[in-house]
Amino acid sequence: MRLKLLVQTQEFQNWPATKDRAASTSHNLVCVDMSQPADARMTESISYRLKDEEIPKYWDKAMDKIIEVNCRRIAHSKAGKASLIGEIVETQPAAK
Repeated sequence: MRLKLLVQTQEFQNWPATKDRAASTSHNLVCVDMSQPADARMTESISYRLKDEEIPKYWDKAMDKIIEVNCRRIAHSKAGKASLIGEIVETQPAAK
């Protein structure tokens, strides 16, 4: 599924190691769905989780830009927050 998203903010999270899991981090772009038709858009903001190789290219550089994402799956946190997992295939400045 391909989505067009406007990047609004970004968030960094880290979790310490526990006896069951290694320590981990995530870099997320918090976005608004800009897909067409407008009445089919998601109504709440959604996060796109950057892969390690995408961090240097998009972290601190994608704010207020539109990204197109090939979404492979949607991950949900224990709190129910959704994150898109996939790859960014295109970026463009947001129309003013």
